[in-house]
Amino acid sequence: MKITKLGLLTFLSVLLFFYSCDKEETQPEDENLKKGNSVTYDLSISVPCEGNSWVVANPLATSNLVVTGGIKNWTNSSDKIRTYFYAKTTGTIQVGIRARLSVSSTLKITLGDETQELTFDKGNTYKDYSAGTFKITQTGYQFIELEGVSNGGSSFGDISDILLGDSSWSSNISYVDNEWFYWGRRGPSVHLGYQAPANKNITWFYNELTVPVGKDPIGSYFMANGFSSGYFGMQVNSATERRVLFSVWSAFDTQDPNQIPAEYTVEPLGYGTGVTVGEFGGEGSGAQSYWVYNWKPGTTYKFLLKGESNADNSIDYTAYFYAPEVGDWKLIASFRRPFPTGRHLSHLHSFLENFNTTMGDETRQVDYSNQWVYDTQGSWSEMTSAAFTTDATGSNGARLDYDGGREGDHFYLRNCGFFSDNETPNKSFTRTANGTAPAIDFSKLEVPAITVPPIQTVMDRTGWTVLDYSTQEDKGGEGSTGLATDILDGDESTYWHSCWSGCTAAAPHYITVDMGQINPVNGFSFTQRQNLSRTVKDLEIQISDDNVTWVSLGDFVLEKTTNQQNIKLGTAKTFRYFKFIAKTAHDGTNNAAMAEIATYIVE
Repeated sequence: MKITKLGLLTFLSVLLFFYSCDKEETQPEDENLKKGNSVTYDLSISVPCEGNSWVVANPLATSNLVVTGGIKNWTNSSDKIRTYFYAKTTGTIQVGIRARLSVSSTLKITLGDETQELTFDKGNTYKDYSAGTFKITQTGYQFIELEGVSNGGSSFGDISDILLGDSSWSSNISYVDNEWFYWGRRGPSVHLGYQAPANKNITWFYNELTVPVGKDPIGSYFMANGFSSGYFGMQVNSATERRVLFSVWSAFDTQDPNQIPAEYTVEPLGYGTGVTVGEFGGEGSGAQSYWVYNWKPGTTYKFLLKGESNADNSIDYTAYFYAPEVGDWKLIASFRRPFPTGRHLSHLHSFLENFNTTMGDETRQVDYSNQWVYDTQGSWSEMTSAAFTTDATGSNGARLDYDGGREGDHFYLRNCGFFSDNETPNKSFTRTANGTAPAIDFSKLEVPAITVPPIQTVMDRTGWTVLDYSTQEDKGGEGSTGLATDILDGDESTYWHSCWSGCTAAAPHYITVDMGQINPVNGFSFTQRQNLSRTVKDLEIQISDDNVTWVSLGDFVLEKTTNQQNIKLGTAKTFRYFKFIAKTAHDGTNNAAMAEIATYIVE
């Protein structure tokens, strides 16, 4: 068969076509990209996980996984971890991770509606891995979600940063940097500053507060009646405890209440039934009171604050709380503050804050309605104007999920949760006037009166011994301390610690103490480890006369504080032996520690 020159060219063209198609069909995938190993991308932006990541809907897992240095201890595939950042523009963006992988791990990485499933090779040091490109389709807060699919061991790796690029995004991405980790994880606080009537000496401040259903996560403080020297509002302290809180700052500038001179001490003048009164520090110092009360979202509560001078160089602040479920005004507490900022109430405001860093990804909101003040001339005045502001966390751009203003006949505040429809701060708003002053008969309010508490005497522990314990750290992990007997040595710097160095100890933990003889006891006192590591949260106390038959006195909850905490028994109990059982720790781990345990009698 004769092949012409034209036919030969046609044949070669067809052959080349099929060869090209076959080559394209059999070309292997880019294994570097598939395995997340390519570092050829410009991943010039590093978003630290330590300050910007949360486990979805699991604050306990967040506290265990998002730690110093980023994401660590990640073993549970059901823990989805989101790292948040703010995008000021839209477009295609490159994504990666900076990770140390003890074994090969497969992760799902999601941004918006796009998900990549990538296998990352083992690396004994931190390395930068690419996850390819994604699209940002709208400005505002975004999150990179990491989900563990599989690994060759027990961990999905340690991840220090989410990487973004290219460098053209540098001025269009914001996030919490290392100077703001703590406050950035708490989120921005937001405030309303009320415009009080001019030329009035204000003695009473009235406000109404409603928390919308579903907007009350743990760690929220919905502050209603703020003033120049303190604040008064409601908190969500845990899944099982809520409080009404009233605090007054000392005029002495210190973070430690023990440093306040006597002449600057805020003095309690009286408090209501069931109210706890004490001191606070860490954000200034002063006197604090709280009432444990299970207030409900969706219900409107009323707050009433009085401020007047009744003694030289001082002012008395008194707080009352009205719950519709109770149907009457309840005295919370009254305090006398030396060196006042004035003789009457001033700087009236409200605020909303989150005090739990593991809950900074949850949105909270509060509505404020019907603000009034009562002056020395006996007249009520309605306050209908307020200025919305945010704290330094918001104003410096560490977090932008702040909001506040007016909705109809009320003001509102909203923060956290990484929403993007925020209001511009430093704006004033005016709500619709109610026009009807509060109907309060001041003469029927409970008058504060000091109740002298009975004297509690700590019992002499001479001759007491530790008979038994579940575990102790006696392998050197805590240096020269860590022993069960350290709870009886009278030294708060030493402590018992559950075994962890070269061993594993699972809760509950226990220590059995022999007092040497049968004693009447009115209560127990506990002092947590002073650096507040592995502090005990839930505990049980059992007592016995013979170290054989035991009776439980019930379960109790300790706070995460360095102060001595007392557990009062309803009636005095007589026994020789007691067993301290630590069931859970505040950090959610299986470990526990305690500095001192004692008993007391009431005289």
